[in-house]
Amino acid sequence: MRVPTSSFTLVARKPALVAIVLILDTVAVQAQTTVAPSFLGAITDIRTIAVAAGTLVAGLVGLVGLGRTAYKLSQGDTDSMTALIFAIVGIVLGFLANTFIT
Repeated sequence: MRVPTSSFTLVARKPALVAIVLILDTVAVQAQTTVAPSFLGAITDIRTIAVAAGTLVAGLVGLVGLGRTAYKLSQGDTDSMTALIFAIVGIVLGFLANTFIT
């Protein structure tokens, strides 16, 4: 005949197991609390990098478009105003995209 054992008697027989479980529980709670601020900092850094990259791309698109406009104006091309409009639209769309990121 087998005698049923309760969980209390199992814990009483293995106090080292209880100590290990309590230590691991404490470590898990500490890991959660110390990692969360690091992730928030990383998210802020990624947003800052995205805004800087978007601003750089918008500036380059505008610079190339304005340079193309200047070249076309110097050559007497009739399509220079279209290039100017493309440059302005590129700059505006780039900076508009940056406002959505922040």
